[in-house]
Formats: sequence, C-alpha cells, structure tokens
Amino acid sequence: MDTRQHAHLLIDAGATKTTFAVLDGTGEPFRCQGAGINANYTPEADILRILAEAVPQFPKGVTISEIDYYGAGCATPQNAMRMEGYLRLYFPNADIRVWSDLMAACHALAGGREAIVCILGTGAASCHYDGREMVHRAPSLGWLLGDEGSGTNLGKHLITAYLSETLPHPIKERFEEQYHLNRELVLHKLYQEPQPNLFMSQFAPFLKENLAEPAIRQIVKEAFTTFFNKQKSYYPGCDTLPWHFTGSVAAHFEEVLREAAEEAGCEIGEIAGDPMERLIGLKGYTVKKL
Repeated sequence: MDTRQHAHLLIDAGATKTTFAVLDGTGEPFRCQGAGINANYTPEADILRILAEAVPQFPKGVTISEIDYYGAGCATPQNAMRMEGYLRLYFPNADIRVWSDLMAACHALAGGREAIVCILGTGAASCHYDGREMVHRAPSLGWLLGDEGSGTNLGKHLITAYLSETLPHPIKERFEEQYHLNRELVLHKLYQEPQPNLFMSQFAPFLKENLAEPAIRQIVKEAFTTFFNKQKSYYPGCDTLPWHFTGSVAAHFEEVLREAAEEAGCEIGEIAGDPMERLIGLKGYTVKKL
C-alpha cells in the first residue's frame, strides 16, 4: 500500500529564473528557485542540471503525481515534448502537462474570461485568450528582432544611448560606476561573450532607479509605446478587451506602462509580477512571497 503523500508540482520557467512549487495539501507549499530555462536556446545539459539541482530539495516522503510546467519557448509541440521528456526522467509516472509561459499568465490572470494577455519580463509575448485557450498569438521574434518593452529590450535601448553618447553625462557616469563598465567592456560583452540578451536585461533595475530622469523615462515610455502599437496590429476587433500583464518589467514600471497603454487606447486589466503566486492561489493556497 502506497502511504506516500501525493503532490502537484507547478513549474514556472522564464529566461531569468525557474520557480518550483510543490503542493501536497498539508500546508504552505514548498518552493525553490533555479536558473532560467528557455526551451528555444537553453542547452540540454543546463536544463538537466537545473532539474537535478531542484528535485533533491523537494519534501521527502512526497510523490509527485501531477505536473504543470509553464515554460518560455514551449509554445511549439516539439519543445513541449522535449521538456516533457526531461521531466519524465525524474517523474516517470506523473501526469505531465507542458504549457507555454504565456499560458501561465492566461490561467493566472484571465481565468475563464476573454482578454489580451501579455508577458513583460526578460522577454515579451502576447496573445488573444478566449477564456479557455489562446486563439491567436503574436509572432515571437525573440530578443534580437523583437521583444519590445521587455527587460532585454529596455537594456538594449539604454546601452544604445550609452554607446551613442546621447545619455546625459551624470547618468552616463552613474551607469559606469554602478556596473563597473566602460565602452570597451560593453562592446566585448555584447559581441564576444555568450548570452548578450541576459547582459542587457540586467539593467532594468538601473532604469527603475533613475526613472525620474527625463532621458530614462523617455527610453521606457518609447519601448512600451512601440510594444502597444505593434501588438495591437495582431488583434483587430479586440479593442474592448482588457490587457493583462505578468512579468517583473510590467510590475516595476506599472505607472509608465499604464500611461503608454492609455495613449495607445488600450485598457489595462490585471498586472502581476509573478504568475506563480496566482497559480498557487488558484489551488486554494495562501502563500508568502519568496
């Protein structure tokens, strides 16, 4: 007779971090975090390492019988199947469902209601959600060609202004001192080191700290304006739907995001920095933040 406690594992994997939550119905959910996973470009060895580091931390005496994995890059069937395969290495008998990270936002914020649902975190994404499924998703071009309004995109604009010498001198000096950078180091990190997208995304806190500076606010506002103008073109006939947002950038720059949305004629609905809090709440738990 199996006397082990059966549990539901929720995983929210973004480019910057992966959050694991074990819900066994006995109390506060167990949670831990690991490095980010994007199924489009995170190497297999790194994905397996992140899982291998997380699983031993889970509560002892618990059997994971159900898994919902919400992950960046998992919108394609091929990537979803690949991620399911990695999870089955550790949980061969579990009922595993792999969703895109955007579906985490849909489940967490929209519930059974129609909306435009978006992510503004390290990356950016949006879709038209009918209350049950994504009926249309804007093309995702990634950080190199798209992701307007994301943390990486904001960092890209800041770096461009820095290298183009259009930042006001006091902000330029503040930036160099805070990150111990100069022009040569920035160029080296962009063109000679791996994952320049993560290098650029780290500067979102600097933009937040200096948001009162007109030049910085303009960078953020223009990025959000471009996001709305581009995304609106993918959803004709959806002018009356609310726009829900998850992601650290949406949460930290909410004031500017709302301003850009109003000017674009978009109605902001829910904004939540971390969809995991809402997803756990849907299971009937009240949780403390990590």
